[in-house]
Amino acid sequence: MIQLKALPPKEAIAYFRQKGYKIGFNWQDVWQQEHQAAFTVAKAMQLDILRDIRSGIDAALANGTTFADFRNNLKPLLMQKGWWGRAEMTDPDTGKVKEVQLGSTRRLKTIYDTNLRTAHSEGQWERIQANKASLPYLQYSGNNSEHPRLQHAAWDGLILPADDPFYQAHMPVKAWGCKCRVIQLSQGMMDRRGLTVSDAPVVPEYTFVNKRSGEVQQIPKGVDPAFHYPPGGRRENLPKFVTEKIIQAPADVGASWWQTMSPLMSPGVAQSFVAFVTDTLVAGRGQGKFAVAGFAHPDDVEFLRTMDKPPVSAEIAIQDRLIVGKKAERHANAGDALTTEEWEALPEGLANPRAVLYDTETGNLLYVLDSIDDPRKQKLVVQSDFVPKKPKSKLNMARAAFKVDPLALKNEKRYRLVRGNLN
Repeated sequence: MIQLKALPPKEAIAYFRQKGYKIGFNWQDVWQQEHQAAFTVAKAMQLDILRDIRSGIDAALANGTTFADFRNNLKPLLMQKGWWGRAEMTDPDTGKVKEVQLGSTRRLKTIYDTNLRTAHSEGQWERIQANKASLPYLQYSGNNSEHPRLQHAAWDGLILPADDPFYQAHMPVKAWGCKCRVIQLSQGMMDRRGLTVSDAPVVPEYTFVNKRSGEVQQIPKGVDPAFHYPPGGRRENLPKFVTEKIIQAPADVGASWWQTMSPLMSPGVAQSFVAFVTDTLVAGRGQGKFAVAGFAHPDDVEFLRTMDKPPVSAEIAIQDRLIVGKKAERHANAGDALTTEEWEALPEGLANPRAVLYDTETGNLLYVLDSIDDPRKQKLVVQSDFVPKKPKSKLNMARAAFKVDPLALKNEKRYRLVRGNLN
């Protein structure tokens, strides 16, 4: 049974809870640093299955649930949903039908151990960075299992500064089933124990080819390919990385992921969108550029699915020509254009709209937002799966944005309420 009680769990819990979801058929489909941003289980191709497993892991982190309880609680639910044992499944990458292993006690043990250990490791790294001024050294502890990896055992007792590049590549855990850890030390602790800083080891590399993507990498020995990413990347590199991954995800996954990630990600999206608005107004003309202003709510995606209009993705994009183009000029002349302040606040408005309506005549969603110092409402018309000239890929794009009298939106014959209210 895993024993990680020594580390206060708040950082580990925060790390795990900021993850979104990503569906993958093969373990190489969700790759390396993506694991810092997304929870995944190979062959779990349904979002509800991922949610069930994630919920069990969350309870284990927050409440100290043992593996036995984790397994006993989860196994009946997975069996009921048909995700247990061996089954035939179509590989979406190749279109071939394969016999695969779904749920099993062994797989649950791997899922449990790996997610708890990586969460604790990321949480510990955050604490290391916070305390490295007074505790500047890390000692590698590599003999913590009955059969330790020889490469890891060779590093046992190694002491290096916390900022040494070695730990960017080898901060545990770096392999399946790895039980290695690090111990943070002060100079005083080093002196009392007669310890000195080690020479950084020269670690040879091996070539690995991701057969799903074709990517070729040089990976340090002692590191399993799936774990080849630096610690703490969620803080430094994740905002742009996660936004791109949410856009690439299926609409239901992306929408759910955004709900999980929005506390961490929404400030970055808002900042980027303000910069986009500023650059557009300075340019004074549309250049066909797009920016993400927000993401559809899972309820919006589900509603469109019931209308047989499921979107490909969850992002809501704005083109610069909507802000300074001919449409913007017409609305400015009509006195119903959005102000600069309202354009800049659009991400916040999309995250908390007054209402979302479905236009039965056009099949578009209407996001209704409160205006700033104006009794009228902002009406953002979003067309799902629009295909612009550049890029030539489907996205959910705002086709119009202007202010209207709220009474104009209360036409029940034309508009269906998806969520919220117009009062």
